[in-house]
Amino acid sequence: MRHSLCLSLSLALALSAAAQTTNPLPKVAEDFQKKLDAVTRQLSTTRSQIEEEKVPMTRQLNELDDKVIEARKEYDRVLRIADTRQLDVTNLRAQIKAKEDQTNYIANAVDEFIRNMETRLHISEAQRYGDTITAKKNAANNANLSAEERLQARMDLLMLAVDRLEDVLGGTIFDGSAVEGKSGIVSEGKFLVMGPLAFFAGNDGKHMGLADLRLGSLEPAILTLPPDTRPEDIRTTLAAGEGSLPVDSTRGSAFKIEETKMTVWQEFLKGGPVMWPIGILGLVAVLVGLVKWLQLWLVRRPSHRQISALLEHLDAGRFQEAGAIVRKTGGPVGKMLDAVLKHYRDPVSMMEESMFERVLDAKTRLNAFIPFIKIAAAVEPLLGLLGTVTGMINTFKLITVFGTQDASTFSSGISEALLTTEWGLITAIPCLLMAAFLARMSKAIQDDMEKLGVRILNHRNAKDILGTAPRASGPPAKDDPAPGALPAPAV
Repeated sequence: MRHSLCLSLSLALALSAAAQTTNPLPKVAEDFQKKLDAVTRQLSTTRSQIEEEKVPMTRQLNELDDKVIEARKEYDRVLRIADTRQLDVTNLRAQIKAKEDQTNYIANAVDEFIRNMETRLHISEAQRYGDTITAKKNAANNANLSAEERLQARMDLLMLAVDRLEDVLGGTIFDGSAVEGKSGIVSEGKFLVMGPLAFFAGNDGKHMGLADLRLGSLEPAILTLPPDTRPEDIRTTLAAGEGSLPVDSTRGSAFKIEETKMTVWQEFLKGGPVMWPIGILGLVAVLVGLVKWLQLWLVRRPSHRQISALLEHLDAGRFQEAGAIVRKTGGPVGKMLDAVLKHYRDPVSMMEESMFERVLDAKTRLNAFIPFIKIAAAVEPLLGLLGTVTGMINTFKLITVFGTQDASTFSSGISEALLTTEWGLITAIPCLLMAAFLARMSKAIQDDMEKLGVRILNHRNAKDILGTAPRASGPPAKDDPAPGALPAPAV
């Protein structure tokens, strides 16, 4: 409307100017004047309307501004409340998470306690508590139950463990069944569990003793006690509820160790087929060693006085007395002295060669069979290692077939395989020591023979230097022994 009014005024002014300049018709000026008056009136009316509407609109605008301010305040208040509630929700979630963690910790602690309790339960108590523990554990792990019900199942297990501890401290008696260790007969009777020990007495009155776990059996095994421990007191105590009981401080370990013991023959047979060559070779080597030791021990070595007497008889030409000393000596030393006796009137070189020949012959005889004992000492460990390797191969074949679930299956096989190595060392060590001892004895005899030969040669050389030695070309004495008259002494 304002634009149209301005346009009319502009048009009127233009026409007025045009009339003045061009001097138009008066009618046109009059029409324009009328229009100008109409527009002026209309402008006045519009201004009046604007003035009339301005106050209410201002008032309405102020009211709207007040509402906006109130709405902003309400928004701020609601926003603060929302923030506060969000913080409260966050805190509640944190508290809930903490409670859940605490609950899970308690549940895990109870589960760990129950697992430890199960490991500490005696094998006989599995018949009493096994079904209850299984049912409660299944309830505690059942996801279909609520958290409260699962926690309650754990608490029930915890109370069961506490009650069980109270019963065990004072001793508790309950019915059950056990397996007799040797015959494998299942016997019904009563158990008495007191602390870590468990006793059993059968209803038949025959089977009684300690109850313990046996590998490969789900039933408790009866460990029969020696008669001097009065095992009949177990039945009396179970019947009367009081009495004396035999106590095994090892909790049955002594019985288990006793069962693992074997005799020498059982251990030998358990080692397998390689044990036979080990045993036979070792036995032969020991027998040969004993015979060889006896042979070396019986070798006579003349004393210094006897050798002096022998040389005196030889120098004096009393060959008969000298032959008696030689026969009394015997053995390899006697053979060497016999060579001295036969060639004492010959040149020294001939007597020396004859003595050296007898020493070489004696050395061969003295060292006989000692190398066999050394070879046996070297071969025995190798045979034991062979038996161990073959036994380990068989053990790993069993592991391949049956797996490693039961460690006793392959541990017993390994122990059997190692028996051959054990026996190989047991037989090799004595053979090695025996061979060294016999070699030392043989060497000592040879050294004594060499020393004796050197002494005789030195004596003969001294006689030659002094010119008192007997001559080979001289007439033999009446009592000289004929060559070969002396018996050859045995080694």
